[in-house]
Amino acid sequence: MPVIDVAKFDLERLTRMNFGEVIRLLEHVKCEVEEDLGDRLKLEVTHDRPDHFSAEGLARTLKGVAGVEVGLPKIRLSASSIRLEASHIEERPYISMAVVRGVRLDDEAVRQLIQLQEKLHETYGRGRRKIAIGYYDVSKIKPPIRYVRISQDDEYTPLGFDKPIKVKEMYEATEQGRKYSHLINRERPPALVDSLDQIMVVIPVLGSECCKITDRSRDVLIDVTGTDPNAVTSALSILIYSLLERSETREVEVVQGGLTYVHRYVTIRTDEREVGSLLGVDITREDFVKYIAMARFGYQEGTVVVPPYRPNVLSWVDVAEEVAVMMGYNQFPREVPKIQSAGKRHRVEILTQEARKILLSMGFMEMNNYILADEAVEEICKPARVANPMSELYSVVRCSIITQLIATAALVKRREIKLFEIGDVVRGGKTRRVAALLISRDGVTLTDGLSAVKALCHRLGLNCHFAEMSTAWALPGRVAEIKGDVEGYVAETSPDLLVKFKYGMPTVVAELYIG
Repeated sequence: MPVIDVAKFDLERLTRMNFGEVIRLLEHVKCEVEEDLGDRLKLEVTHDRPDHFSAEGLARTLKGVAGVEVGLPKIRLSASSIRLEASHIEERPYISMAVVRGVRLDDEAVRQLIQLQEKLHETYGRGRRKIAIGYYDVSKIKPPIRYVRISQDDEYTPLGFDKPIKVKEMYEATEQGRKYSHLINRERPPALVDSLDQIMVVIPVLGSECCKITDRSRDVLIDVTGTDPNAVTSALSILIYSLLERSETREVEVVQGGLTYVHRYVTIRTDEREVGSLLGVDITREDFVKYIAMARFGYQEGTVVVPPYRPNVLSWVDVAEEVAVMMGYNQFPREVPKIQSAGKRHRVEILTQEARKILLSMGFMEMNNYILADEAVEEICKPARVANPMSELYSVVRCSIITQLIATAALVKRREIKLFEIGDVVRGGKTRRVAALLISRDGVTLTDGLSAVKALCHRLGLNCHFAEMSTAWALPGRVAEIKGDVEGYVAETSPDLLVKFKYGMPTVVAELYIG
């Protein structure tokens, strides 16, 4: 869970409540006090609430629970006079910008904005690979702003420096450069440059001293760049609403150009009966509307309106969870379950653990592969394909573990090797638990595989016997079907199959379906 740092006086000021009430309400919204440092608090917040990664977002939620401010937060949107001219940057193709006017900042406010930025970078930004964020003082910028590539020999003054240095020197001279410059083309990095040719930031590495925000900043420009348009838009919404908690005007200007920010409310159809049925309580229409408003949502005749800074609310079930939080979990009636039973391990899990112990004692080495595999498994069976695979290595859902074991044996390159894996496959439209074995050495035969399977079945207390069968990828007459308490097969693999994996050692494999 993310841990954030907030000043007690800042929470009191933002929420307009005394600290005792703040602490009580923090527990109400599932935020735990990890450490009390006197004038500051370290809070553990849930990962699904990125709007809680700073004091501003927490304050907005707490004001709703306390009834200080309820319903959708106020916001005034207009088009900005600042223009963005965005080039296509292959590694970070999406950029969106907005300006929040009339903010009142101090040292603590700046600290909170930077904390929110870094927490979003670490979590939703996947260490700045997916999104990167920047803040800039509008009064120090001369628009239009260009999103372009620059040269590593260009100079600018990085944050924390008092004189210009070359971009390539920044890569090695700063922690951010060493940590993030590998994410971009180092020779021609993407950057924001204003009409005075000031380099505002090298994206996603490090900003510039030329236009950084301070406690004197009143109008703040936010930019979010990234590889996913939805992630960019969601992050910008969280940042906008966070700054609005510090704004006197609550005015937001949308910068035209690039991925133009669209302020979009999400509407979800549900009502008090549906939510009450899921929660197991009776909720009146009046109370339902009250809880929705406390959650800082809107409600219009059977439709809940969710603000853009809540990307975690996807369906009416999420709305029901918000209602439960606003009601307070302690308000729900305690009931003894109608069916009392003790939990116990499933038979398949017991067999899995016992089979693992037995095979290890028989000298087999255990492997653990992903259930997603490459197309090589088609040599054994017909797998289900992934509609939009991210990699050729994970393009199908495996229907057998055999090819993964052969691929591992080919990498190890030992004269003798015994491998096994116990895991799930999808075969015949069903998920099955499989114990897969591989024995590879000079002179290995089907008899070696049958002996290993017999020993495994005997020690598991299972009745197993064998019958003849054939398969295209095994040597003719060297395949046996496993029958009895479990099913499966044992086979000597054909040289043709082994050649496809660049493996030349005789190999016997087996698969037992134990669940």
